[in-house]
Amino acid sequence: MCDAADPDAGWFFAGEVKGQGLFGTPDGKKKELQFSELDGMALFEGDIALGAAEHIRARASNGDLIPQGIGITGAKFRWPNRVLPYQIHPALPSKERVTGAIAHWEKKTPFKFVARTGANMAQYSDYVIFKPGTGCWSYVGRQGGEQMVSVGTECTLGSLIHEIGHAIGLWHEQSREDRDKHVRINWENIAAANRHNFEQHIEDGDDLGVYNYGSIMHYPMNAFSTNGKPTIEPLTGAAIGQRTELNPGDIAAIAALYPKK
Repeated sequence: MCDAADPDAGWFFAGEVKGQGLFGTPDGKKKELQFSELDGMALFEGDIALGAAEHIRARASNGDLIPQGIGITGAKFRWPNRVLPYQIHPALPSKERVTGAIAHWEKKTPFKFVARTGANMAQYSDYVIFKPGTGCWSYVGRQGGEQMVSVGTECTLGSLIHEIGHAIGLWHEQSREDRDKHVRINWENIAAANRHNFEQHIEDGDDLGVYNYGSIMHYPMNAFSTNGKPTIEPLTGAAIGQRTELNPGDIAAIAALYPKK
C-alpha cells in the first residue's frame, strides 16, 4: 500500500492497471491510455485524475474518443489572467494544509487564488474544490466547471503544493520528452501493472525550459517500487522528489506556461 510518513504516500494508493481508454491529443490524434482506479475515479501516474472510471470504460468499449483534457498543451487548459478560483469543502479537516499551499503559490508565482463565494460564483464558473478523499490527486489544467482536488488525511502541505501544480497545468517532471537524457527508469523494479505510471507526454505536453531535478513535480527515486529498489535514478546523481517548495525551475516553468501579455 503506502507509508503515511512518505510525502508521496497519498498517490501510492493508486497503481495497478484497472482499465484503458482513448484520449484526444492536442493535434487531434487518439492515444490509448491505461489507468488505475481509486474510489471510482480513473487515475493516471498515481495522482492525475482522468474522470469517472465507469464513464471512461463505457466510452472506450464503444471505440469512442473520450473528450477529457489530459494534456497541458493548449490555451483551453489555462486559467485566464493567472486567477484560480477555489472552494474548500466545509468537512475538510486541517484546512491550513490548503491555505498554506495557496499562500506558497501566491508568494512564489504571479498566480492569484480567489475564494469562490455565493457573491461571485456567477463570475467564476470554472473552479477547483478541495474535498476530503482517499489519497492526493488532481486533474491537470483547467477542465471547465467544478474540478476536484482530493485531500486525504495523509496529504501534507508539500503534497498540496504539488497537486495545485497539476491543477494549474503541470505534468510530472519525468514525463518530459527529453527525460531519458537525464534519468534512468529501472523497469525491472516496477511491477508490470504499474509501468503505465512512467509514460512520457510527448504528444500532449510541452517541455518547459531545462530538465528540473529539484522540481516539486518530480517523482521520488522509489516511486511505485515493487522491491524497495530505485525505479528512477538521475544520471547525474542529483536529488529528486522533494515536496517542500516550488524551486526556481518550477517558477520559471509557470512563467513559460503563463507568459505576461
